[in-house]
Amino acid sequence: MSSQYDSFANTYSRAMALDVRRYVDYFSLTKALGDVGGKAVLDVGCGTGVITRILKQRGARRVVGLDLSEGMLDAARGEEARSPLGVEYVRRDIADAGALGPFDLVTACYVLPHASSPDQLAAMCRGIHEALAPGGRFVAIHPNDAFAVNDPAYYSAYGLRASVDGRLEDAAPMKVTVTTVDAELTISTHYWTRGGYEAALRRAGFREIRWRSPEVAPEGVEALGEAFWSNYLARPYAMLFECTKEPAQR
Repeated sequence: MSSQYDSFANTYSRAMALDVRRYVDYFSLTKALGDVGGKAVLDVGCGTGVITRILKQRGARRVVGLDLSEGMLDAARGEEARSPLGVEYVRRDIADAGALGPFDLVTACYVLPHASSPDQLAAMCRGIHEALAPGGRFVAIHPNDAFAVNDPAYYSAYGLRASVDGRLEDAAPMKVTVTTVDAELTISTHYWTRGGYEAALRRAGFREIRWRSPEVAPEGVEALGEAFWSNYLARPYAMLFECTKEPAQR
């Protein structure tokens, strides 16, 4: 997973500035997280640090970004050096995240789909579970298993194109192409169903799993209009879930 991101770390930040990322993904994720003031937060698969910096700016006490890609981490650390916020960045596999905790919150933005098997997905979820303090929450955004599969034109207005190689089953190879005015990158990932995610989360120790549909920020509606977002909201590419680590037994 890390090698493909090393190769396009320089263009990744531009691609992540798409309207759909700013007005839907980041808005929906931060709304699901709620007030992060004074909390310790781990952002797994942090990439160039977009989410980590948002979390710190929103008042989190400690924010750690975790990634396997040296190229992505170099870009994140470069931004931190230019505009210091006190974000920590660590190169580590998600399955080994437990040693960095405990955290009140763990976030993941399009990271879990990189798991290529149920065992690998469960190991990632287990690492996240171990990194959380008792009662801590895990909030993730990832491709919706009911998105407009293999319809390249459907999300073209939003700069996205996705296709699944083979049947719509857990761990099927999937490619996502992100297009901006001056850059295009294709990411190799995997398709997962809600059932596949829930099975992995329960294997990791999570019990109650709550699903959330993405929302458009008011600023996004004001900037681009309701009609612009209608296709996306009818069949959103993204979906969110949140789950809580059980509190310690008294």
